Amino acid sequence: MKKLFLTFAISCSVVPLYALDCPQKQESAADCPWAGAARELDVLADRREPLEPVFLKELPGLLRQLDSDRTSPARRLWGESINFDELAGGTIVHPGILEFLAARIEAPRPRGKIVHAGMEHTYGYLFSLLPTKFGFKRARWVRPDIEDGLGLPRGSVGPSAAEGTLLDNVTCLAGGIALRDDAAAEALLAQVLPRCGAAVRAYASVPVRRGRLTEEVSLPGGRKVVLRTDFAPFKAVSGGNSHLLVYSVFDPAAGHAYLVTAFPVNKGFVDGVLTPSSLGKNKPVQTRYNAYVEGLTEAGKFKGTRSVAVVEK
Repeated sequence: MKKLFLTFAISCSVVPLYALDCPQKQESAADCPWAGAARELDVLADRREPLEPVFLKELPGLLRQLDSDRTSPARRLWGESINFDELAGGTIVHPGILEFLAARIEAPRPRGKIVHAGMEHTYGYLFSLLPTKFGFKRARWVRPDIEDGLGLPRGSVGPSAAEGTLLDNVTCLAGGIALRDDAAAEALLAQVLPRCGAAVRAYASVPVRRGRLTEEVSLPGGRKVVLRTDFAPFKAVSGGNSHLLVYSVFDPAAGHAYLVTAFPVNKGFVDGVLTPSSLGKNKPVQTRYNAYVEGLTEAGKFKGTRSVAVVEK
C-alpha cells in the first residue's frame, strides 16, 4: 500500500493538472494552451518542482525555441523590466517561471522583481494570469492585431511562428523600428536578422516612418538617459489598434540603445501620449511600461525635455 501511495504522489507532481482547463473566465480560445499551462506551471513553481516536464509534454515547440535562443544576440538588445504591474496591482508572471525561462535561454537571472525585459515581454507574457484593463499580456502575441496591422503573415510574430523564435522575431520587428538610428544596436540587430522569419526580416530591413516621443533626462553624475517611444503606423486599423508602440532606452551605461517592450495601441492612446501640453523643457520624465532603468526608475520623476518628431531610419 505504501508503495502504491508513493507512486500516486510522484505521478501527481508531474502529470498535468490544469492545462486542459482552458479557457477559463475572461479567457478566449486564443489564450489556450498558454493560460492552462500557466496554471499548471504556477502550481509546480509554488512547490519548487521541475517545470521542464510541462514544456516537454505540452509545449515542446516552445522549448525548442528557448533552446535556440541560447545562441541568439537578441538577448543583448533588451533592457530590464519590473515583474509587477502597478495599474493591475499584481505580479505579472510567477517568479519561478521566469527563473526557468532565464536559465533556459541563458539570459541574466532575475534580481527580485527586476528581470530581462525581452524574456518577460515575449515568453513570460504567454504565462501571465494577471487580468489587466487591457486584457491579458499575452494578447499581443496570440492575437493577429500586430500582424494584420503591419501587413505581416498571421503567426509571424506569434509563439508558433513557422520561422524563427518568438524572441528573435519580436526583436527584429521592434528593433527594426526603434534601433536602426543607433550604430552599436544596429550592428547587433544585423546579427539577429538572419535568424528571423522572412516576412519579419523584410519589414525590419526597410526604414519605417513613425512618430517618436523623446524624453531626455540628466541623472546625478551627468549620465544622460533618453527614453524613446516610437509609434509605427498600421496599414489599416486592426483589433481597434492603429499603431505598434515600441519603447526603447539609450543609456550610456549600456553602451547602446535597447528595447523594453512592444504592443499595439489605438489612436486615442497615441494622442494622449503626445499631448502638446506635456512637451517642452523642464517636464516630468519617468520610466513607463514596467521598464527599469537604474537610477531613474527608483527616483520616480525627474525633470527633463520631452519632444516629438517624425523619424525615418
